[in-house]
Amino acid sequence: MNEVFYVLAPVLALGLIGYFATRFGFFLSSHRDGLSKYVFDFAVPMLLFSAVVELEPPKASATALFASYYIPLVVVFTLGLLISWLLLKRPVIESMVIGLGSCFSNTVLLGIPLIPRALGDDALFPLFLLISVHGITVFTAVTVAIEIARGRDAGLANLPKQVLSGLIGNPLIVGLGLGFLWKLTDLGIHPIAADMFHLVATSVTPAALFVLGSSLASYSISGSVGPALLVTILKNTAHPLAVFLLGSWLGLEMLWLSVATMLAAMPTGMNMYLFANRYQVSPPTATTSIFVSTVSSVITISIVIALLKSV
Repeated sequence: MNEVFYVLAPVLALGLIGYFATRFGFFLSSHRDGLSKYVFDFAVPMLLFSAVVELEPPKASATALFASYYIPLVVVFTLGLLISWLLLKRPVIESMVIGLGSCFSNTVLLGIPLIPRALGDDALFPLFLLISVHGITVFTAVTVAIEIARGRDAGLANLPKQVLSGLIGNPLIVGLGLGFLWKLTDLGIHPIAADMFHLVATSVTPAALFVLGSSLASYSISGSVGPALLVTILKNTAHPLAVFLLGSWLGLEMLWLSVATMLAAMPTGMNMYLFANRYQVSPPTATTSIFVSTVSSVITISIVIALLKSV
């Protein structure tokens, strides 16, 4: 448990700095809006662009690995969406964001430092295989689904135009699309540009955590407890359990099964807040969900590690 806490502590600390800076009036809502604009409209799209350009197809067969992780991801997303929509009576777009929070792991900030510590350096290869397509595929699928939901009132004839307009105006999709187009040129990324993208990459996480903490100080969480508990239960327990059961049934090799299960056990990623902020669908729900999921993961990840080592 100490190992998990030491990785999570800086994450929570930076969020708390943002929280108290806002609570005591040193960081105003206008400051948060500007920092959010940088993170979500500029830095993250640039990060996605460079990730797509540098993406390399796996040299080893990873079909069972991908199936073991991504089929449960889709199932958990659907469960989160349906429960929040039908039982918690949330609007459909907010329910999609809650579904995203229920299945999207904090891969880079927590997964990369924690999983090799628990499973050894041999875990890096399957870990990076999973992470290589994680954000790209989920971002694209959820964005398209949200744009379809937003455009459904425009009528069937206008729906394609409405969806296309929404996608073109989304900085995340623009970053992904330009990345795929640039990759087709096979020119790669110039070292100077690569250094620039590296600078952007190092700025995204601290800035996003600071914004998240600031948001937590600004919003009331009274109506967000139910969705936050739903996200936490699905993300921290149901997702890793489903991955382990499916991977075991598919006969996935134990190390790869452990990597997939641990990655699924990571708490909700910042991307839930990114989408909530982008579409202005209950940011308090996203901030509360990420906070509860991250804090409780100190216990749940420790349990997952202990169980995997006992198998």
